[in-house]
Amino acid sequence: MCLGAGGALLAGGLVVTAQRAAAPVGAPGLAAPSPTPGRVVASGAAPVLPQIRPRLVDGSVIAHLRLGASGAALTVVEGRAQPGTLGHDASTAYPGEPHSMLLVAGPGLSVAAPADGSEVQVVASYGVFRYRVVETRVVGAGSASGPQVPGLRLLVPVGGGLRVTSAELLAQDPDGQAELAQETAVALAQESFSAGAAAPAPGRLLWPCSGPITQGFGPTGYAFEFPYVYQGVSYAHFHTGLDVGVGLGTPVSAAADGVVVLAGTNVVGGRVVGYGTYVVIAHGGGLYTLYGHLSRLGVATGDRVRAGQVIGLSGSTGNSTGPHLHFEVRVGSEPVDPQPYLP
Repeated sequence: MCLGAGGALLAGGLVVTAQRAAAPVGAPGLAAPSPTPGRVVASGAAPVLPQIRPRLVDGSVIAHLRLGASGAALTVVEGRAQPGTLGHDASTAYPGEPHSMLLVAGPGLSVAAPADGSEVQVVASYGVFRYRVVETRVVGAGSASGPQVPGLRLLVPVGGGLRVTSAELLAQDPDGQAELAQETAVALAQESFSAGAAAPAPGRLLWPCSGPITQGFGPTGYAFEFPYVYQGVSYAHFHTGLDVGVGLGTPVSAAADGVVVLAGTNVVGGRVVGYGTYVVIAHGGGLYTLYGHLSRLGVATGDRVRAGQVIGLSGSTGNSTGPHLHFEVRVGSEPVDPQPYLP
């Protein structure tokens, strides 16, 4: 279980810092979760953020956009705009995620210029996302590019140029903010990993701990789960891993040999949220595993681990209703069902 909601975002660039805390008494070799390791914080930089969700098929309707409280709803389609619609640049992912959103008006679409400070709403099947207009300006054709920080940019052909409206995403939900921050942290950590990336992915994984599966992988009716696009289908709520029911302090082991690309605690607004204290391991061949809601860390970013090595202790940190392990298997950036990999 990992609670989150769309429509919230950290302003500015995102970076991840990690550190190893001192081992607590009674748990030799395991680091206590610090309020700051793995924390996602704002920085002055504005990195180009990786895409963390699969995109939909070109031409499919992904959302509707409304300019102002009384504006008409405009249809947003994936890819190049069709007549009378807004086209969504696929390289900027989806509304509500830690990406910019670049929209281009299609042929025959008349869009009034919104006033600075007015609101733009993007209504998708998995949430409603609000932006505030920062500025509108006209530039020469071909001179406008997509934004490099989270937000929305709307391009409308006018005369021989483009009218560019820029808007910032409004962070409305601390849990959603945390969820998006940690997804960005994981994606950036995976992108930064190069050593051993060409190694073949393991065909089988070990169970990281022993216990009953209390929640499986896939679509769910639980409202606390994050919206997700999986294999081209948008789900309002989707569980991206397996929850294994174990008691507090149960040893959690690496599912295969690999390198720790992220080990820390997700802290937003002074609260431990999302995955809480968690570890991400790269196993080669684009395969990654994630271990969430830990009470203790036994590894640090950059450590090499062996299959079966204890990497931490189970817990209930972050958005969790009780002690358990949230275990994910990711192929690249996309979570997949872990069970086919497990004995």
